Amino acid sequence: MLGWEYPPHISGGLGTACQGISIGLAKKNHQITFVVPHLFGSEDAPHMQMVGVISDSLEKDTVRPLQQQKSKRRTKSKKIIRKIKIKSLLSPYTNPTQYQMSYEAMLNCTGLKSTEVEEYLVDDTSKREDFIKRVSFQSYGKDIFLEVERYAQQVRAHFAEESFDIIHAHDWMTVPAAVLLSKVKNIPVVLHIHSLEQDRSGAHVNQQIAAIESYGMSYAQRVIAVSHYTKQIIQRNFTLAAEKIHVVHNGVYQGKVREHYKKPKDNKQRVLFLGRITMQKGPDYFVEAAAKILPHFPKVEFIIAGAGDMLPRLKARVQSLGIQKNFYFPGFLKGKQVERAYALADVYVMPSVSEPFGIAALEAIKFDTPVIVSKQSGVSEVLSHALKVDFWDTKKLADSIINALRYPELREDMLSMAREEVKRVHWDAAANSIDDVYKSL
Repeated sequence: MLGWEYPPHISGGLGTACQGISIGLAKKNHQITFVVPHLFGSEDAPHMQMVGVISDSLEKDTVRPLQQQKSKRRTKSKKIIRKIKIKSLLSPYTNPTQYQMSYEAMLNCTGLKSTEVEEYLVDDTSKREDFIKRVSFQSYGKDIFLEVERYAQQVRAHFAEESFDIIHAHDWMTVPAAVLLSKVKNIPVVLHIHSLEQDRSGAHVNQQIAAIESYGMSYAQRVIAVSHYTKQIIQRNFTLAAEKIHVVHNGVYQGKVREHYKKPKDNKQRVLFLGRITMQKGPDYFVEAAAKILPHFPKVEFIIAGAGDMLPRLKARVQSLGIQKNFYFPGFLKGKQVERAYALADVYVMPSVSEPFGIAALEAIKFDTPVIVSKQSGVSEVLSHALKVDFWDTKKLADSIINALRYPELREDMLSMAREEVKRVHWDAAANSIDDVYKSL
């Protein structure tokens, strides 16, 4: 498996999905080598500890194959999932401009105080200085596409002598590595599409990234889409036979919540947006809906948790609307901060413009928080009873939030039905579907 990220160092849903899929497949006796770009230490991504994460090296005692699950006898055995870090400047969700900023800042050893650059670099000053001394950045790609190609060459060199049956690649950064290794080893590629360039960039599609996606899907023997919504976009924009594309929905960890959080005794109602603050996630529609809600609920608090390029513009819009006293921007959350945010919210809102899936909605339900999701999302396919709105319809979004805040019985109905649906949406089910894709090869 070739991915961008893997817990605990993650910045979005892809890392969570990769872990869930890997664990589900390991239970079915698949031996998995998971490969990630990795630079030095904790700098590979802003990271958060999601619910249910386990260690990087998973022993068979931790993830037991199906036939061993009923046995209490613990025996030593080889790792069923191993994680390999390949040296690279690539980071999750990095676009060409952000990569260039990181590369130039590190190459020149200047501008390292920029918040936007620091998001992709080592946090600890002493580690950063030591790293700069030891690494020649001339060896890295001067732009993101050269770095993707350099990474592919490293993957080929690292695994040229190893034996595999299938290469399972995740999203566009892994395509050149998957294709190169596939040609060297003469083994098939499964390309897993969690997000497309047009999802992330809207009207400002980078044509080079779109071309890599197109080539990857054309070359791969099978393509997995995380939703029917994503499959339709693929069919609409790429020349691909429908039978080549298999839909496998993401899941959620089914373990019990480790900690219960008490709501503060301030009687304040809270509406949560948690995700990357980018065009794709629709935070601006969340703000516009909030302005329509406040005349009805003047004391409600709106929480926008996350980091991204739209954050300054979002704060300016809140200021211009004069509603800043009702908004809280806690920044990028991780670990128990994420859990607490879900648990304390009265309703979680996901107004995404284009959301291939949307694992966050399932996580919110796990913490007993009802959700309102965009119709333009894959998760809406598995949550039949959730409140759904078009992302652009801020009036309907506001009305839906108002109703959820006004009627506790509605929130409880939404939650009870969602809980039943989420029971069927788990990583073992995803792994079963992926196993069928493997068998078809």
